[in-house]
Amino acid sequence: MPQLKKALHTLGLGDKEARIMVVLLETGPSPVASIARAAKLNRSTAYGILKILVELGLVTSSEQRGVLRYQSIAPELLPAYIERRGKELLDTKEEVAKIVPQIKLMRSKARILPKVQFFEGKEGIEQAYVDKLENNTEKIIHEFTGMDTTVEKLGASFADYYVKKRTGLRIKSEYIAPDTPFAREEAKNDEKYYREVSFIPAQYTMDTEISIYGNKVSMTSFSAENPVTILIEDANLARTMKNIFTYVRSTTSK
Repeated sequence: MPQLKKALHTLGLGDKEARIMVVLLETGPSPVASIARAAKLNRSTAYGILKILVELGLVTSSEQRGVLRYQSIAPELLPAYIERRGKELLDTKEEVAKIVPQIKLMRSKARILPKVQFFEGKEGIEQAYVDKLENNTEKIIHEFTGMDTTVEKLGASFADYYVKKRTGLRIKSEYIAPDTPFAREEAKNDEKYYREVSFIPAQYTMDTEISIYGNKVSMTSFSAENPVTILIEDANLARTMKNIFTYVRSTTSK
């Protein structure tokens, strides 16, 4: 797809990086050997490029039956990724948005059913957060969040971008958080930012965030050594987590 390669080059990807992205967008989760063969690269080169793409938040990895497989982010997330890169990429965003339906069609023909994705590093986690907005038809997120840590680790700039975009899309956030001074202060803006808090005692601290939306559960650990989001797509798990959220919320204070 020449249009896709052109858009990927505009993102700053080199020829080899773009070739691997095209392979992943067209075929879905694959081991390094298969990716290297399809992209016409040697395995060590492909592995190095995949590590870079993971750091950029464009590729995620998961282990299936003892084999590490890589896959691109969902094609519908590409325009949002470009939007975050800045105004100079707005034209590219429009180009990618036009070809997203073609990519999704190719993926559906291949019967790709992603279940578990790993988003590593700051860029990866940001991409996982965007999924809550781009793939949320129910327009609501249920969250267990250590708000102090979440805002600190995401950074003020991205946290502000995310909250304003969520509010603009009218996606409501119902969240459970430890009762800290920072969380209390933030709760004063709940009506403005279309969210609703329930507090649990402050001693139950969290350096994580768990989000439930649609048929997905997103779990983020803000470990200094290896920050990561694990995104699980499973209706049964999402339903169970929603039930747990509802029960915990019924025991909390406002």
